[in-house]
Amino acid sequence: MTRRELTGVAIPALDPGALFDVTTDDGVFTRVRPTGARRGGEDELWPGYTETHAHISLPANWDDTADDPRIVALQYLYHGVTHVVDMFGFPLVADAWEADRAASPWPGPEVVHCGYAVTATTDTAGRTGHGVEFPAPVHMLSVEADLEHALRANAERGGTFLKVMFTDGTEQPGSPVKFSRLSRQVLTFTARMAAERGITAVIDCNTLQETRWAYECGFRLFAHTVRDRTLDEADWSRFEGARFVSTLAGLRPMVMTGEEFVAEYGHEGFAETQDPRNLEFVRGIEKPYGIEYGCQETRTAALADMRRNAVAALRRGTLLVGTDSGNTGAYHGYSFLRELDLLRGDDPALEEPLRRQATLGGRRYFDELRGESPGSHPLAVGASATYNLLAAGRPLAALPLATVVRGVEIDRPALARAIADLRAAEPKGRVAP
Repeated sequence: MTRRELTGVAIPALDPGALFDVTTDDGVFTRVRPTGARRGGEDELWPGYTETHAHISLPANWDDTADDPRIVALQYLYHGVTHVVDMFGFPLVADAWEADRAASPWPGPEVVHCGYAVTATTDTAGRTGHGVEFPAPVHMLSVEADLEHALRANAERGGTFLKVMFTDGTEQPGSPVKFSRLSRQVLTFTARMAAERGITAVIDCNTLQETRWAYECGFRLFAHTVRDRTLDEADWSRFEGARFVSTLAGLRPMVMTGEEFVAEYGHEGFAETQDPRNLEFVRGIEKPYGIEYGCQETRTAALADMRRNAVAALRRGTLLVGTDSGNTGAYHGYSFLRELDLLRGDDPALEEPLRRQATLGGRRYFDELRGESPGSHPLAVGASATYNLLAAGRPLAALPLATVVRGVEIDRPALARAIADLRAAEPKGRVAP
């Protein structure tokens, strides 16, 4: 029997004012016993982090190559991310992911995925639906009957929820339309059919108008926060029951300078888990991509609106913490901790609710997308011993003191060596999409 014991730790997700003694046996919590009141400064036990918006098969590197799935799994574990929601494309790497997890000495992060997303067909202006531009298949819906094929194909690939790509790509008032959109008729049908079949549906929107339309059609889970305006109380009153994923880290690389990139990639965990060629590349960036492509002002404004709306959703208990990792410059694992930092800003009062949503809230969302009813608390007796031990007084985005997955403590130096070895064995370390 493998036993682990923790004495006098705080578990804010159970009781913010108490200390606990915790025992795990063979990867399961067998004792979680309160022992007295907190005095301050104690280490905190939290569920593992859940990344609620990722794309495991997309190329996050600046040279448009994707990391080997084995590396991606280790990147998440290194940063304390134990559960990952893949928003589309996972079937491309599913077999390799499962084979690598079976062969790995470490228990890999759990993944829930949708199969492939659904989007619109090409419109009369020649614009394709959002998602077609990425190196992963998507299902295109023209009429209601097309949805049946998509749902069946995704279920066969292990998808348990539906991802709908709806945005036309506008970010701020006056910015150009980039993509075609599903008709309101097809959108309404899609939401209704998903609900009738018990399939959770997540929709990708940018603007307030798109979000209102999707909400009116029956959607309640939004893959991003609104980015074309800061919502007021009247706006929020129209979104009763809706939840939003933050995804600041996925947009921010497009507006950063070379100096900002160097500072951003200078935090703990980057050199140990990410390809050093990314750092070499950003040192040569002379001006942000937003300036190069004529969208610096709109994307900067969009990022500010997204953060304000994310913080408002957090205060309402309706925020999910996710990064859109897999987009260029948004790295698996590493960007999750940076997302927490971006959301916190200079307001320390946000730390506890952010930590709660990044762990407990994210885990409940993960189970929901997997089609499971809410179970026991993830830190209760009988639950799998998967958790992060966080040091008191350290920054919100700091690496955990310890990460334990199904009873196995993660050895970060060993993970870093394994990642380096995989990168050295190219082409296995980098995969052209």
